[in-house]
Amino acid sequence: MALPKNFCVAPFVQLTTHPSGSFGPCPYLGGTQWKAVKPLIFSHQWASAELDNLRMQFINDEQPEICERCWHEERNGKRSLRKRFWDHETQTTDFFKEISKEVVDQIEYNISEGELGFPTILTIKNGNVCNAKCRTCHPGDSSRWAEDTTKLVDLTGKTYYNIHNSEINWSDEQLAEILHLSIGLKRLELFGGEPLYNKKVIWLLNQLIAKGLAKNITLYINTNGSVNIVEKVPSIKEFARVEIGVSIDGVAEHFNYIRHGLEYSTVIENVKKWQHYFNGHGTEYWIDSISTVDILNVYYLPELRRAVVEELELLPPFWNLLIDPAYLFVKNMPEYVKSKVIEKLSNAGNFDELINTIKQPADHEEWYKFLEITGALDTIREENFAMTFPEFYKIIKD
Repeated sequence: MALPKNFCVAPFVQLTTHPSGSFGPCPYLGGTQWKAVKPLIFSHQWASAELDNLRMQFINDEQPEICERCWHEERNGKRSLRKRFWDHETQTTDFFKEISKEVVDQIEYNISEGELGFPTILTIKNGNVCNAKCRTCHPGDSSRWAEDTTKLVDLTGKTYYNIHNSEINWSDEQLAEILHLSIGLKRLELFGGEPLYNKKVIWLLNQLIAKGLAKNITLYINTNGSVNIVEKVPSIKEFARVEIGVSIDGVAEHFNYIRHGLEYSTVIENVKKWQHYFNGHGTEYWIDSISTVDILNVYYLPELRRAVVEELELLPPFWNLLIDPAYLFVKNMPEYVKSKVIEKLSNAGNFDELINTIKQPADHEEWYKFLEITGALDTIREENFAMTFPEFYKIIKD
């Protein structure tokens, strides 16, 4: 059968899972989309009614509602994760080590024969174990956020986030099953919290190396850059390929403000150490900066792009548009702020996709939330938005 134009290969090759027992089809939806009946058995997640229903929607050329992030990006001219997996029109993929025309042909054959196949890409959310409490995050993804969530309620009288007071992490049984599943993997993706801060994730990586499985696996790590992976996993060079996405949302004090608890200088130092290590060992690797675009940093994206290219000698950042929480979504700025942001980004060049998003109708209630929550967190964390972002603050104030 010929795959339809709205088809996505992700749920046919990838499983995204979370230590709570929940799971999903791709990193965009995280590992918390659905709750498994038997959370310790990944084969049950893979053959679940939820994933089967999603697969059938794609086979029928539908646009599933839960995949709105991809549809939103494509409507605004951005190359979505769906198209990065497999672009139906160009017959190309960004996952050249794991997804090829032969893999897509096999998916077509499996569908025609009513077969499911097996997951070859495993994406692991490591619960909420983290060493930072980023402004763009929440307690569900950062164990450090819990204390500030409670303080926010006390200060504002409102509950903006679900309060998670417990740390969520993988059990030994779950790790053992992941290790078993890894025998047939082509790609392993690690998302946080902060995976390199999680001792159980580090144990898993070292076990994959010790058992000789790493040589068949492309390892992708989404990290805040604060932990030196070469120290935690000295033999990481044993993986077939290593890809690292470093979250860099600002330069110097901008970074320290947005990613509270981390230091920009440490991240820069670590990236350079990784480059030196991989180059020295002849390891096939790729390091990219991923920048979460939100109201806090949108005015300073040209400076951020310049720093990433010139200081770190990386490609320009991948702009990861933040939609939730909505109070940080760039479209929800008032018009007088939008006009100044658009003017600066237009003069900087290559921000057309983002400008189209900024121009979308705003929800003004979310802007008031932005002002209240930002001010409250400043009080709680003894920080100062106006002093950290003086140019942007002047636009808002004026």
